[in-house]
Amino acid sequence: MRQSLKRLNLSILCLLALFSTHASVPLDLALYGLDGSKHKLSEYIGNGQWVVLNIWGTRCPPCREEVPELVSFHDEHHDEGSIVVGIAIDYPSYGYAKKDEVIAFSNDYLIDFPILLSDATVTEKLGLGRLEGLPTTYIFDPEGNVVGTQVGGITKKILENFIDKIKQKNSHINKKTD
Repeated sequence: MRQSLKRLNLSILCLLALFSTHASVPLDLALYGLDGSKHKLSEYIGNGQWVVLNIWGTRCPPCREEVPELVSFHDEHHDEGSIVVGIAIDYPSYGYAKKDEVIAFSNDYLIDFPILLSDATVTEKLGLGRLEGLPTTYIFDPEGNVVGTQVGGITKKILENFIDKIKQKNSHINKKTD
């Protein structure tokens, strides 16, 4: 069991690496937060920190499974420059998220990272293509480039391993150019 879980984590990590795009997205897109005000994605992305942008729905079973992992990742890493930003959409319709449901969900799951509200068109507005499923996670490097994508559930360990791998890769590239 433990060995197959390790293989699954490695497979997901490899998929993240394969789908790394190093694409930049339009960060001037503004979405409403749970506080009722608009927030541009540029408030979070491209400011020198790693950002895990997770798109999820309150009634999505795999989303419910991964939320504790995202909360744990955010809590352990936000002081060192890695944050999670959630974009809630309605599930299963992929329509605009219902604010009251998202607030109740975030309270139940003790979510302390920023949550924005949208619908399934958010990925197209960001130039990331059509939303393929929930949950979907995009990883942005400190410069604001998309360096990884995962459709389906993700864990804290997968995020840590992937970010560490990219950091190591970048440090080797930087050493070669020095």
